[in-house]
Amino acid sequence: MPEIKKMPSERLKELLDFVRECDSRYQLAYEMVNREDRRLQDFAHQAEFAADEEELYRVAREFQESRRERRRNKNEVQLYELLVKFFGEKGPRDTLKRMEQLLGQQRKQEEYLVSERVYKPRVK
Repeated sequence: MPEIKKMPSERLKELLDFVRECDSRYQLAYEMVNREDRRLQDFAHQAEFAADEEELYRVAREFQESRRERRRNKNEVQLYELLVKFFGEKGPRDTLKRMEQLLGQQRKQEEYLVSERVYKPRVK
């Protein structure tokens, strides 16, 4: 058998792991964007009821950092959005399921090919 740097099953697993990672990163970033959106109302009330300029300045700094965090997460959402939506459609989603099954079959085939095989005569 020719020298192979990575078995096909390893490459297939990397692809499937990548798709899963895109989805989880997208979901986490999306939740963080929503969290920062909800914090906006808190900052508005804190600013409204600030006792002095020092407290108002503190609220403004927290608000600024919140907006920056929201932007970082929104960028991550946009980075993965097309991939997540594509693999969320019925056709690609079904293909991913079939690829998961293929991965198991491919691993079995590879194990067989690299195992110690012994020929058993059929006729004695």
